Amino acid sequence: MRRALFWVCAGLVCLASPVDAQTPDMQGPRLQAFLFGDVLYSATNIDGPEGFRLGQMVAHGNATLSQNVVFFGEVSLTARSTGWAVVMERAVLRYDFSDPVKISAGRYHTPISYWNTEFHHGLWLQGSVARPEAVRFGSQYIPVHFVGGMLEGNLASAPLYYSVGVGNGRSEDLSGAGDAGSVNGATAFIASASFRPRSLFGFRVGGAIYVDRISRAGADIADETIASGHVVWARGNVEAIAEFIHVAHTEIGGTGSAGSPSWYAHLGYRLPGALRVLTPYARFEEMRIAESDAVFAGFIADYEAAVLGVRYDFDDLAALKAEYRGEKFDGSERFDSFFIQASFAVPVSGG
Repeated sequence: MRRALFWVCAGLVCLASPVDAQTPDMQGPRLQAFLFGDVLYSATNIDGPEGFRLGQMVAHGNATLSQNVVFFGEVSLTARSTGWAVVMERAVLRYDFSDPVKISAGRYHTPISYWNTEFHHGLWLQGSVARPEAVRFGSQYIPVHFVGGMLEGNLASAPLYYSVGVGNGRSEDLSGAGDAGSVNGATAFIASASFRPRSLFGFRVGGAIYVDRISRAGADIADETIASGHVVWARGNVEAIAEFIHVAHTEIGGTGSAGSPSWYAHLGYRLPGALRVLTPYARFEEMRIAESDAVFAGFIADYEAAVLGVRYDFDDLAALKAEYRGEKFDGSERFDSFFIQASFAVPVSGG
């Protein structure tokens, strides 16, 4: 199946025609970049650090090397108790044959989730203080990063946006990508698509599927299939996002199979008139881990949360967010947390 998909993708690339006539001549490489940062204050009754914390500092760049070649890069610096961690979050080299056919290789944000590809590491980009739990960076629930090759594009007549990729799959601790190679020799497969009708600008509906083999302590333990779907309305003052993700594991050498579903619904509304600098928002989340899940059981907890907050854009490129979060882990009593976050973006460009 995967070999057949590879040859189909290769055939599409060979049939694609370059877009030389559609793109004007360039006078050398061009760079568009942003620097992102945030500072967080937290007060919570969950065991862990409180008070002020410096968030991720992120450099996010898009370099057009020629009329057909583009490089995307993203590097983060994250404060740890032992110092600063420097991570190459994304590094993608892409060749654009045409709008329908673009081929690339590198390290991506896995297109298994709308939130994961729409909102990157700079927290100024998203409306809330943090990501939903199922798609947070460092999550062991889904593969947030993906190392491999991707075929993608948009079919204007549909209009349909798609991506198909093969890569190294997850690391043994589930939270990392196979940066140094596949941990078990297996190939992961990802495919996603979204429909975005021009007559309903701001609306999109789509889904994705991801297939991999999970290994731990040098042994293969389960085949993994992740399916997701999303519905989004982001137009004018409204941002409404609903997403469902289902992670299924089938034990190697056995008949046991279990599914662990999650969902979230996020709604933000920018107030009109003189109050348009304020965007109240709410989000509800739930994640249920099957007791018989060969990979997640005893490793990831059930989770549910209710989030209420408001974003204050006091400058075009700086925002202040205040957020309350009520959370339950494995059906325990509710934990209450309060956050204040200042986030910013600094544009950088060059030619």
